[in-house]
Amino acid sequence: MFSDKTYSVVNREERFFCFLLGHALLMSGQVRQGFTELAQRKCNVTLDPDKLEVYVEAAALRDYWRELGDPVVYSPETHERRKAVLKSIFEKFDLTEDILDKHDLFWTSTRKLWNPNHWNEKALAEVGLNKLVKVKWAFNAKPDILLMSPESMLVIEAKVESAEGCKADTNYRQLDVQELIIDLWKQLIPSFKRDIKLALLNLSASHEKVPVIQWSEIIEIISNSDVDEFTRKAIAKLNQYSRR
Repeated sequence: MFSDKTYSVVNREERFFCFLLGHALLMSGQVRQGFTELAQRKCNVTLDPDKLEVYVEAAALRDYWRELGDPVVYSPETHERRKAVLKSIFEKFDLTEDILDKHDLFWTSTRKLWNPNHWNEKALAEVGLNKLVKVKWAFNAKPDILLMSPESMLVIEAKVESAEGCKADTNYRQLDVQELIIDLWKQLIPSFKRDIKLALLNLSASHEKVPVIQWSEIIEIISNSDVDEFTRKAIAKLNQYSRR
C-alpha cells in the first residue's frame, strides 16, 4: 500500500511548481513586485510588475508557424509565408532557399512544407545539413516559463530533481537550444524584438553559463505574500530538496 499522505505532499512534478509560480505571479501584486526585483538583481532584466504576461510551456515557434495559415486548406498564401520563414532560418545558417527543392525531407507526401519540428534528423545528416537539426530541436522545445512585459522578456528553464537535458551522441544541450530559441524568436517574431534573457530556476546557487534563480528565493517571496494557503504550502514543500 502507498502512504496516506496527501498528493500535495508527494507530488514531485516540475510543471506543477511552475504552475504554482505562474498562478502566484498572476494573482498577487506582492509576488510580482518581489519577483521582478529578484529578476533585476539576478538576471539584469527589467520586468514591469504591472504589465506582466505569464506563459507556461511556451511553444511560440510552433504557435506562430500555425498562425501562418490553415495547414489543411494550405493555400498558396500559406505556402509563401512558410517558405519566407524557412528562407530566413536558412540564411541564419548560411544556406540558400534552393535547398527546399533539392531535398524531399522538407516536404510532406502532399507537397506541403513541413513544420521544422517534423524534419527527419537522419535525413538531414545524410544530405550534409546536420546544423539544421538544432532548428528541429528549437521548434520541438517548450521553455518552462516565459514572462513578458512591454520592454523585456525572461525565459526560465525550471529544474527540481532533474539535471539539464543533454545527449552525448547528438551534442544536444537543453540550454543551448533555449538560446537558439531566443535568437529565432528575435529574428522571426516582430513582437519579440526586445530584450530577452534566459535564466535557470534551480535548487543550486550557480551555473557556469546562465544566471540562476533559486527555488528558495521563490518560496520566500510567496510565503510572505497574500497568495492562497494551498499555493504557499505546496511550493514550500520544495524546501525538502534543498536539505538533501
